[in-house]
Amino acid sequence: MTTDPHARPAPDPDPDPLRGSDPLPRFCAYAVLRNLRLFDPFLVLFLIADLGLDFAAVGLVIAWQKGLLAALEVPLAVVADRFGRRRTLVASFTIAALAMLALFAASAAADPLWPVLGALALYAVGEALRTGTHKAIILDWLTRRDERRRKVQVIGTARFYSKASAGAAALLGGALVWLTGRYGPLFAASAVPTALCALLVARYPRALDDRPPPAPPARARRGLGARLSAISSAMSRPGLLAVVVPSVLFESQVKLAGAWLQPALAHGIEGLDLAVAGGVGAMLYGIWHLASGLFAGSAALFSSRLVGWAGGPRRALAAAHLLAAIVLGLTSAGFAGGWLGPGLALMLGLAALQNARRPIFVAAIDDVMDPRWRATTLSVESQARAIVHALTAATVGVIAEYAGLGFGFALMAALVGLAAVGSFLPQTPGSARRPDEKE
Repeated sequence: MTTDPHARPAPDPDPDPLRGSDPLPRFCAYAVLRNLRLFDPFLVLFLIADLGLDFAAVGLVIAWQKGLLAALEVPLAVVADRFGRRRTLVASFTIAALAMLALFAASAAADPLWPVLGALALYAVGEALRTGTHKAIILDWLTRRDERRRKVQVIGTARFYSKASAGAAALLGGALVWLTGRYGPLFAASAVPTALCALLVARYPRALDDRPPPAPPARARRGLGARLSAISSAMSRPGLLAVVVPSVLFESQVKLAGAWLQPALAHGIEGLDLAVAGGVGAMLYGIWHLASGLFAGSAALFSSRLVGWAGGPRRALAAAHLLAAIVLGLTSAGFAGGWLGPGLALMLGLAALQNARRPIFVAAIDDVMDPRWRATTLSVESQARAIVHALTAATVGVIAEYAGLGFGFALMAALVGLAAVGSFLPQTPGSARRPDEKE
């Protein structure tokens, strides 16, 4: 049999769809739609104004939602790793959109507290399916394209769009609160981009749902025990806890500080005789969050430079944790002394620091975690954050109710200080991924 020397070679019958066009535009679109949650900057104000809760009760409600998230996160992350991350994300955003509609309906109820708690429980299920999953998709996608070197730049760019859109959502939310005089409509408006995000993820390549090769029959018979052993082994890798523990303390307290900043910001605006609910003060509230989002998002674009300046990811993380502890400490002193202005300005800087840090952390943990259990490992970190967040949310609520918000911020500053101390401890030898380890 002869062949035509001029014939074109047959096309690859099974090209890898993840090696096609650059996925960064999809990641940025995801970041925009995921963060158009208009209610986020107003959730604590909703609990105080519409439900009539005091600070202590608000802390318990936050702890309820975060505690459920913590309980569900790792089991549902295993679902994502084993049954398809793309499908898991679609389910996550669908459930989240339904939870937002339930929160909108609950806000109009005669006795809204219990319906709100139920809707927040549904929202926790959606969030537990989401956390860690999309970052695992990003890392997998870049790995399949042999572009792991881009991970800080890609995650930083997506984070810019994430925070910029979150700031725009706050401004839109402020306009909606100004026009309606209520916080409930924010939940209904947020359900629309959340549903669109589910549609966007559904159009990701199906190859992202690929499962690992089936285990040999002898291993398959070991079932759940073998899987738990594999997860335990993945979580005990050298150097992993040295990256995870400081991150848990840092992220939980910085995000909690952002939540407890809401009543302080509203109080400062109302001190200017501008009403927030139904008044022009809602627009000023949204403008502050817009500035915070743009500042924070822009900072994420400099993550790679921060790594170079610090001399590596680990040193960059340590510097970020130390600076955050100082900022929160100064914010605590400002709030305790009645100086809201300096405290609010410092919190703008803290938001920027958090977002410059996060891409560095994801790159650092990717260097030490088992690539087969990316979503699970990231969700373990997120679960630990949720547990610490829940415990300290309730504690800060009680402190704020009886001693003042400044003392609550002092507790958060102390915990971030522990993160800084942990970051400066010597790293365990052998924490880098083995050269022979396969992706």
